[in-house]
Amino acid sequence: MLQTRRSPAYPVIGLLAAQLIALLAVVFVTLPRVWKWHAFDLAIYYQDSLKLLHGQLPYRDFALEYPPLALLPFALPRLATFGLPINFSDYVWLFLIQNVIFSTLIALVVARISGWRPFALALYALLVAISAPLLPWRYDLFPALLTALALLCLLRERPAWAGIWLGLGVAAKLYPIVLLPIFGIYCLAGKNRPALLRLGLGCASAVALTLIPFVLLAPGPLLSFMRYHELRGLQLESLPAGAIVLAHILGRGAARLDFNYGALHLVSPLAGAALKWLPIVFLALYSVVLVCCLARFREEQATQAHVASQSLVVYCVAALLAFIVTNKVFSPQYIIWLLPFAPLLRPRQAGALLAICALTIILFPFKYDELLAMQVLPVLLLNLRNLLAVVLLLWLLIDRAPVSLRSALAWPVRDARQLLQR
Repeated sequence: MLQTRRSPAYPVIGLLAAQLIALLAVVFVTLPRVWKWHAFDLAIYYQDSLKLLHGQLPYRDFALEYPPLALLPFALPRLATFGLPINFSDYVWLFLIQNVIFSTLIALVVARISGWRPFALALYALLVAISAPLLPWRYDLFPALLTALALLCLLRERPAWAGIWLGLGVAAKLYPIVLLPIFGIYCLAGKNRPALLRLGLGCASAVALTLIPFVLLAPGPLLSFMRYHELRGLQLESLPAGAIVLAHILGRGAARLDFNYGALHLVSPLAGAALKWLPIVFLALYSVVLVCCLARFREEQATQAHVASQSLVVYCVAALLAFIVTNKVFSPQYIIWLLPFAPLLRPRQAGALLAICALTIILFPFKYDELLAMQVLPVLLLNLRNLLAVVLLLWLLIDRAPVSLRSALAWPVRDARQLLQR
């Protein structure tokens, strides 16, 4: 997938401009209707960055529900004004410009990984356009960019830099940690132990250097953001919550919503059981992903003398989906995590991810009032979105399953070499 040929300048420039124009056009058309759903998060970013500007320290002087590097995208709009005071409205527009830049940088990384294929850029532009009612109003594009850079560096055989970018992503949003074992298996399958060591050291160093100032200044409250998320309930859009709400509207159980910890959580007799089992289900499913990943990478290494970049991308998406579908929270912005990888999938699988993004945006922000009222249509759409996420995860695992596993389970197996080279 990663190629060294020169980029076709005009198509690439045109598609980069297309994603930028599409993003801004959708933003300006939809903003009056969706603004109320984004003001709360943007106000958090604004207030936290203002406190930081006034010399207050996160975790010690004010509560921060995010890892420490999240403060960087919060504060950058203020740094753009060279410290001059700005009101909330100015901050919002600067935050938009910042995310437009992040989105364009992700597009460039996608283009580089794909070998400057116009199809990958066109698909990314379409994903950006569909996600635009949500995309520019969350800081998740920042860690998404870091994971994209990590993938690019790993494919370019720069494991230390891959680890650094991934570690910075962990320090910004935590979720990139699920990609570290996939990256490690990629190095391990190639029997490149020095690369594995450099990957681990790069990641650990980036995380440590980000945390050390806060450990020295506020050692006690530093991990308060972890406790914050530990105490959260079952969020409305999560996989089990969607099923519980569907059962509720069918008269099969009681459920109501409660707002706490910055989100709407489901209160139901079944919610407690779901919260108890979700970590176990995650560990089981994630273990399956890792075992299949290791077997597949080893087979490709033995057959082709290298691991296909397509397989690396597929297992990155599988790891993220395993984390998302077994999480007690499935916030709409989680789809942003998948955007750098989606254009690198096979077309039909990318199309399934496109459908997941579209359904997410239909629900939030356009049908969110109806979803909160537990009306039938949005509840059905929510469960369809969640089901598609599970189906895509299974599809990816089956499509890239090791040939040995296919044989053991009596699945149809074509010529092994042809299967491994897809």
